[in-house]
Parts: sequence; structure tokens; C-alpha cells
Amino acid sequence: MVSKPRYTAKNLGSGGWSTSTTPRTSSRVPLAGIKNTHGISLDTADRVAFVAGEENHSLAMVDLTTMEILSTYQVGEDPDVLAYDPGLKRLYVSAESGTVTIFQSNGKSLTLLGSFDMPHAHTVSVDPKTHLVYFPLENVAGHPLLRIMRPIDQK
Repeated sequence: MVSKPRYTAKNLGSGGWSTSTTPRTSSRVPLAGIKNTHGISLDTADRVAFVAGEENHSLAMVDLTTMEILSTYQVGEDPDVLAYDPGLKRLYVSAESGTVTIFQSNGKSLTLLGSFDMPHAHTVSVDPKTHLVYFPLENVAGHPLLRIMRPIDQK
């Protein structure tokens, strides 16, 4: 049985990640400017990875073809989970601090659309068909809550 090429990423602690294109080949890609890699999301159409740096509240945009950092951005304190909407080309970065940062992808760069505070919103998921953004909140007035938001430019 022949394995298909694949990518995997793991936290290497020192601000790097590793990729694997076959079960036997592995490489380490240092991410200068990113401390304590944590969350990751992919834009497969543009061959870009978004990698969060938990320790220095940063986000790296990595070209998956050249494995080079294209740019870095500041996000909320302790970025945790990233979600990418390929239809709207929108990236959501939620942080343990409750800050949610939203970027518009322009292929090989990002434009900051804004950020807002949502206490307990350190997890995010997006439905690529409806563009709804889901935030499971662990404790709102003593109860768990699922907050669902729609981008304002969507009907």
C-alpha cells in the first residue's frame, strides 16, 4: 500500500514546526518572530499556512511552497485557535484573553479587518458554506453557551 503525500504540523516549542511529505521525509521550518507556536490553519488554494505564536501574541503567514514567512501580525494575548473561511478568504484568530482578531486574506498578505473582545472565546470554528462563525463559550452567567455570528457583509 502506497501512502499519499501529506502535511503535518506540531508544536516544536522553540517557534518552529515540522512538515512531512512522506512517511520517511521530514523537515523543520524555523519561524523567526514566532514564540511558542500554537494554533494553525491552512489556505490550501493559495498554499499558505497561518501559525499563531502564543508567547508573543503574533501570527505568521507562511508560504507552503517556499516554506518562508511572508509576514507577521500582532493578535490578542495568547492566540489559541485559528479558523479560515476559504470562500470569504477570512481568517479568525481567537485568543485565550478573549480577543478575536479578523483578517482578510489577499493571497500572500493579510489586511486587518478588526478585533473585538468576547470573554471566554478562545475557540472558533467557521462553516465555509454559510460563513457562520461559531464560538463555544465555557462560562456565561454560569452556563456554557454557543455564540453564532454572521459577517455583516453577508445576507
